[in-house]
Amino acid sequence: MHQMLVDPASPYSATVDRPAFTNDLDWLEVVAGLPGNASSEDALAALYRDLGLGRARPGIDVTPSTGFRDAFLGANAAKASVDADIFWHTLDMAGYRHSARAATYAVAIQILRWQMATTAPERWAAVGIDAGVFKRFMATQHLGDLADYDLEYLGTLVQHRLIHREVAASGVRELPVAFRVARVAAAYRDAQGYFVAPPCRSDASPAPRNAGTGTDGDDRPLCFVAATDRAVHRWYRDEVRREAASAPQREHSSLQRAFAFIGAILALVDLAPLVEVMEAVTADELATAEILTPAEAEVASERADVLSCAIPE
Repeated sequence: MHQMLVDPASPYSATVDRPAFTNDLDWLEVVAGLPGNASSEDALAALYRDLGLGRARPGIDVTPSTGFRDAFLGANAAKASVDADIFWHTLDMAGYRHSARAATYAVAIQILRWQMATTAPERWAAVGIDAGVFKRFMATQHLGDLADYDLEYLGTLVQHRLIHREVAASGVRELPVAFRVARVAAAYRDAQGYFVAPPCRSDASPAPRNAGTGTDGDDRPLCFVAATDRAVHRWYRDEVRREAASAPQREHSSLQRAFAFIGAILALVDLAPLVEVMEAVTADELATAEILTPAEAEVASERADVLSCAIPE
C-alpha cells in the first residue's frame, strides 16, 4: 500500500501516478491477461478504487449529485451512489443520533431500487426482488416501525454485496459497499453541522486547525471529501461503535431491533479490506473505463482469476 500513496500516514493522501510495482514483470503479466485490451493505467485506476484510495472532492474527484444542501454532501452521496430522496428519508427515519448505523439501510434500499430498475418486473419474484420492501421503507416514518422481514431483507442485500459486487447499468462497477456505507455516514455527519469551524475549507481541502488526522487520540472530524475512502471507512467503524456505546439504556426497543439486524453486517465490515484485496482488478472492474459492456463484464468476471497476489504491500 505504501507504494500507492504519496503520504501513507495521511488520511488525505494523493495517489502515486505510477507506482514502482507497475514496472514489475508480474504486474505486466497480470495486465496482459486482462480482457478488453486493458492498459496498465486502467488496471491501476480499478485497483485504486477497490482499495479505497480515491477521494470525493467536488468537481475534482466526483461530480456532486443534485438534491443536497451543498456540494460536499452531494459529492459524498455521489461516491456512495445514493439518491437524494433515499438519503434524506433514511436520515429522517433514524435521526442524527443513529445516522452512522442507519447509513447501511440507505445503501441497502438504494441497491434494491437499482435491482428493480434493471430487472424486468416479471422476473422479480424469480430472482428474489421484493418491491414491497422498497414501498414500505419509503412510506415508513420511523426505522423501528419496519417489520422484521423488511429489516432482514435489507440487511441481507448489504451482506451479499460485501462479498459479491455487480456492474451498474452505466457499465461502472460501484465502489465496494463498505466504502459506500461509510460515505453516506460521512455525509450525514456533515449535514449535522459543526459547533466550531468546519473541518474543510471552501476549496475542499482540510482546514489545518479543524480537520482530524485520523490518528489515535484525535477526535476531530475528518474533512471527508478530502479523505480517502479507506480513511472515511476507518472513521465510520469508530463512529458506529461510538453511537452504539452512547445509545440510551432505555432506547426505544423497536429501534434497537432495527439495528440488531445489521449488527452482524457491521462486524463483517471490518473484513471488507480483505475482501476488496481478494477481488481487486478482476475483469468486470475494468468496465469503469468502458473497455467492456456490462454484459461482457459480468461474463468475464465469472472466469477471471483472483489477482490479489499481484498487489504489493
